[in-house]
Amino acid sequence: MRVCWLFIVFLALSIATKAQNVSRMDSLKAELREATGERKFTLLNDLGFEYRLATPDSTIYYCKQAYELGKSLKLKKYLAKPLSFIGLASAYKGDYKTSFDFHQEAIRVATEQEDSIQLGYCYNNFGRLFFEQGDLTRAYNNFIKANETFEQTNDDIGKAYVARSLSNLFRSQGDYVKALNMSRHAFKIREKIGDTRLLISALTELGLVYGEVEQKDSANICFRRADALAYGIHDVISLAELKIGWAEFLSSHGDINEADTLAHNAYWIVVNAKNYRLLPRVNLLMGQVHYKLGQYDKALPYLKKLLTITSEANLDLQRDAHFYLSQIYEKNGDDEKATLHINRYLVLKESLQSVELARQIEKLQFQLEIEKKESENEILKANSARNDAIIAQQRLENVILIAVIAFVSALFFVQYRNSKRKREINEKLELQYTEIQQQKQEIANQNEKLEKRNQELSELNHEKDTLMNIVAHDLKAPLNRIFGLSELVEIEGNLTKGQQKYMGLIKDSTRSGLDLIVDLLDVNSLEVNREPRYTIFNLSAFLRDRVAAFGHYASVKEIEIKLVERNIDDIYLDQEYLARIMDNLISNAVKFSPRNSLVIISAEKTNGYFIIEVKDHGPGFSPSDKKHLYQKFKKLSARPTAGETSNGLGLAIVKILVDRMEGKIELDSTPGVGSEFTISFPVLKGVMV
Repeated sequence: MRVCWLFIVFLALSIATKAQNVSRMDSLKAELREATGERKFTLLNDLGFEYRLATPDSTIYYCKQAYELGKSLKLKKYLAKPLSFIGLASAYKGDYKTSFDFHQEAIRVATEQEDSIQLGYCYNNFGRLFFEQGDLTRAYNNFIKANETFEQTNDDIGKAYVARSLSNLFRSQGDYVKALNMSRHAFKIREKIGDTRLLISALTELGLVYGEVEQKDSANICFRRADALAYGIHDVISLAELKIGWAEFLSSHGDINEADTLAHNAYWIVVNAKNYRLLPRVNLLMGQVHYKLGQYDKALPYLKKLLTITSEANLDLQRDAHFYLSQIYEKNGDDEKATLHINRYLVLKESLQSVELARQIEKLQFQLEIEKKESENEILKANSARNDAIIAQQRLENVILIAVIAFVSALFFVQYRNSKRKREINEKLELQYTEIQQQKQEIANQNEKLEKRNQELSELNHEKDTLMNIVAHDLKAPLNRIFGLSELVEIEGNLTKGQQKYMGLIKDSTRSGLDLIVDLLDVNSLEVNREPRYTIFNLSAFLRDRVAAFGHYASVKEIEIKLVERNIDDIYLDQEYLARIMDNLISNAVKFSPRNSLVIISAEKTNGYFIIEVKDHGPGFSPSDKKHLYQKFKKLSARPTAGETSNGLGLAIVKILVDRMEGKIELDSTPGVGSEFTISFPVLKGVMV
């Protein structure tokens, strides 16, 4: 429970840091001086939002101006936003009744303006108010309304906020399975959005929930990734807070040495940044880690320093510092100081319990106020409904009287018109019925013809497949015999140069025919054959094997094949399919490259994908070639540079296999310069991270 509390403080402080962005406040104020109209309305709201945690009164000041300006501009949207911000600021001030009134008014305005996105945020903020007051039922109902609204508007940022709110609610109830699902959902949404700061926050919260369900490895993965992102954006304060929270987590789970390293990193970041808000907390962390390592002399300066720099807002930190000091002095045999600090620890512990009790009383009073207000609203609604019913009854009686008179007057006329129209309609129906019967018969005839034609096409397609297999297999055997006999003739020797030349031509022609038959059989089998068989294998070793397989072929043309690897490890794919893909791409690259050139094969893992590229310096592809790139039997404009054959099936096979494994293939080619094929597959497809 202590770890959970420390992390909640950590998250709250992270939010506070972003809210107190002084440079952004100064920028907004500078622009506000010259702004007018809707732009001024937006700036006032943004400025109020930035102040909500630092000085809530400033939020109320600016957002009231925004609301009045929005009304004077007669805005048809967004008027609920400043009201919702005032509700948030009032809650931060501890004025929960005012907060409740402004949140209700914000929901009313958003509903009236049909402003769905703002309505979703209003429900979410209203739910947070109830959650902070311990009314989980009302909080949950408002979060669900917010989520339904964001789903309808497809607002990803809003959906992520609600998922985090629900995660906090489920954690408070001890339902960590649902909390974990919500935190994962929030992380996936924010990962799709791509905002680094939001992603750091989502990863930190996900790590927290993993820690609470004792999945320590998964928690460390989340913290480590958040740490890397924080380094990437050079946000030293967020980085320090993350390292402090991570160290607290590791310390509570027994990883003291790693916690010690993170604590020292965080300490020097805080000291160098002169962040006095984090200084008490990081001093407590340093003292705690040194204590657990048995380094009592090193722990004492940090704990003593904490007591000199803390204020009433840090009573919980002072309490913990006194506890550790009492333990250290007791172990050092200084009973007088140990007793002094344990007494101070107990006094502060009692004080904090009194504060919490007062808070619980305040929550109960708030709930009573809300229930009283809701009862009054229900009475008002009932009276209003009764009055509306009386007025509606009177109007109904008047309408009925007028309707009776009109009905009697129009009855005879309507009867006459109906009789006439009925005769005309019957005549039209008879004519339409005759036409429908004719069309029905014609459709039946056409269906019969189509069915017969489909049967013929199916039989022809079957005959085609059968014929292809028969021809391919019947041709394969004699061609293999011709190739074998040619090799025997060469082995026997005593051939003239002309005979050797002709024998080489016979072997090349025979090999080309065999390659064509193999590709034909492969294409036909790939279109009807098995689904991919996924396995995990080492991509680096795999690529080196493929490059080695083409080494001799490339050396004949004095071509170098270079392999470049970046951040790759095991991959989850059909290894046989990937081998076929790489063999075709490497073979084409060598086949169409000039002598003394370079073929580059590169592989890396980035943004959740394995990327493999094959680049050559051949003739490239023309715009016309690109239109028919992956079609079977399409020979393109480029020709092999050493007289090799090309049957137009290699890229068709590549495309079939890449699609079958749900990957993507792209071509970047400039005529006369070269070509680069890029294939990408999801990282560890089918394995949950």
